[in-house]
Amino acid sequence: MIEPTVTQEMGDMGGKFFGAAPDAKKTRHYYIAAEPVLWDFAPEGKDSVCGKLLPPELLLHRHSWKVRYVQYADANFSARILPMERLGILGPVLRGVTGEYLAVTFLNRGWLPLSMHPHGVKYDKDSEGSFYKPSPGLGAAVAPGAKFTYVWHLDEASAPRPDEPSSKAWLYHSHVTGEEEINQGLIGTIIVTDPARARPDGTPADVDREMAALFLIFNESSFGDGEAEEADERPANAPTGPVQRTWAEVQEIMEQGERHTINGRVFGNLTGLEMNQGERVRWYVFGLGSEKDFHTAHWHGETLVENNVRRTDVVELLPGSMKIADMQMNNPGTWLLHCHVGDHMSEGMFTRFMVQPKGGEAVSREPEVAFLGMPQSARTLRVQTAEVVLSKTADRSSEINLTGQVTIPDPFSLAGKEFRMQLGQKTAVLLTDASGVSVTPEAILLVKNPALSGNGNVMGGTLNFELVLKGDAWVEELRQLKLLREDKLIPDASVRCTLKLGSALHETTVVLKSAAP
Repeated sequence: MIEPTVTQEMGDMGGKFFGAAPDAKKTRHYYIAAEPVLWDFAPEGKDSVCGKLLPPELLLHRHSWKVRYVQYADANFSARILPMERLGILGPVLRGVTGEYLAVTFLNRGWLPLSMHPHGVKYDKDSEGSFYKPSPGLGAAVAPGAKFTYVWHLDEASAPRPDEPSSKAWLYHSHVTGEEEINQGLIGTIIVTDPARARPDGTPADVDREMAALFLIFNESSFGDGEAEEADERPANAPTGPVQRTWAEVQEIMEQGERHTINGRVFGNLTGLEMNQGERVRWYVFGLGSEKDFHTAHWHGETLVENNVRRTDVVELLPGSMKIADMQMNNPGTWLLHCHVGDHMSEGMFTRFMVQPKGGEAVSREPEVAFLGMPQSARTLRVQTAEVVLSKTADRSSEINLTGQVTIPDPFSLAGKEFRMQLGQKTAVLLTDASGVSVTPEAILLVKNPALSGNGNVMGGTLNFELVLKGDAWVEELRQLKLLREDKLIPDASVRCTLKLGSALHETTVVLKSAAP
């Protein structure tokens, strides 16, 4: 047992860099919690690339309890930021330009002491985030329920050199008992950009899109790597009593428990790797794990330049590797990304990336979508569609139809929860039942999550919903907001939307579109 260096009773004793608060004008503040999650290695329930059934052991044990880094909007730790689909199990991307500071307020919602240890950046002892004797720093082992603010400087030593790509990525992970916590899923990345080669928003100026890929074998067996080596051969005439497994039996159990993942997904179940023809895409590629984690990341259909040094289509990775792969997307289509180690590939270490052709349906080029860890992407509420139906007949009322996604605790019980949506000054209040349905004279709410347990629990940390706001009173609110002209919606009309779900407050801007009655 490790005695925590920070407890809940001590409060947050961090926030300093070598004894002084960092320059607020040069500091980016993040709020990160470590939280248990029931992780699904294959949410589609099948081999999405080859069209085959999943291996029986994986079908039986697709889910595993993990602990992940998740981002929150503020120090209240109530409104969680929506995760980026393509990051999978990776934690929030923390980014900045050379010379800035990262202040990361960490809340441990796990069951053991945890931490955040960064690679590459500069820190004092208290912000090292690693437990070892004789004198661990304050942030070395944060107790369950406790907080600590790490301060890391993106100094010249952490920045790209002039002969390197314009941005580079470093890993961060928990380092109390490091190898165990990485296997739990406590991993993320820091991106540092050279300001001389950056746009005003801090993104690399010579890049149009960013991707991140972590190649890691998770050990889901009951054995650690060392236990297999210690297993003794059982005599053929072993007496009755406790049976010790042979070395071969332990090996078989371990192999059945291995999950050969890219960003925590297997057999093509990592999605969101989408880009457009002609774009310059930067891949941040990582390797972690044990001595088994020798990987060769291979992209089909495109070549790349690794770390500004060589052109290739395969990047070699050892545990602890952090590499840059720059790719010019010239070949439209859907292509394979996989580890070229034979048994890793056969065990599911592959997925697909898609290059949309010119003239096709383009993937969004907005910075919050194209780049990782952008401030404007830190949303807790996302409204995908917002259609306004203006009826001109007396027998049909006007409507505003919304579909969206909002973050929730994991798991989240629907029964009796208040869903309070506000557009402008008008508010709809609904109480959900266990089925996720609520109907009032002015609104209809339908929760769309595919799998609800019998008691109304929603798993996965996000709630998908459809909401219909009915009646002319909502249209009158749009008129008061000057979003209607001659009973027609003005082009690209937008309105601030506020949703309170339980105790968490979520906000976003909604762009309204006209729909036929």
